[in-house]
Amino acid sequence: MLQNPSKDTLTASLDSLFFLARVHLKCNDPDTYTPTLDLLNRAVVLLDTIPDDMSAISVSTRANYIRCISGAYHNLAGSLYQNSKYGGAVRFLKEACVLGARAIHVRAGAIPDDGCGGEQEVGWKQLEEQLFRRWELLAVCYSKIGDRKVSLCFSYRPGIK
Repeated sequence: MLQNPSKDTLTASLDSLFFLARVHLKCNDPDTYTPTLDLLNRAVVLLDTIPDDMSAISVSTRANYIRCISGAYHNLAGSLYQNSKYGGAVRFLKEACVLGARAIHVRAGAIPDDGCGGEQEVGWKQLEEQLFRRWELLAVCYSKIGDRKVSLCFSYRPGIK
């Protein structure tokens, strides 16, 4: 893992993992799903290995990284869903939902950075408005693979707008 990474180094590392995940996933090849998940899981591990008190990464920046990782899981889940690969989409959507909620929680405790705004704010607004749709899509995927009991649990998720 990176030792005392700068924000630029961490951003480049995460971008590389996102790129590798995108190019590795082949929707019609289930054998690519687990290695692709592993690449995105490495992004989470990378971020989680940086202590919260590191001055190079503020809390709001950490929250934004979590939001971006969540978006990467969600985007790949969307590709699988559009290709009717619902079982594969479930694996990515579960992570997208949990990390999206985590990002919002971390951001709630952050002091806004001077550099935040504009494009990032659009991303946050989109996540806050669409997180419940991720949970609904997860329920739909469970339903489509025949797991109706789990599907009902996710469609009535408490605390979702």
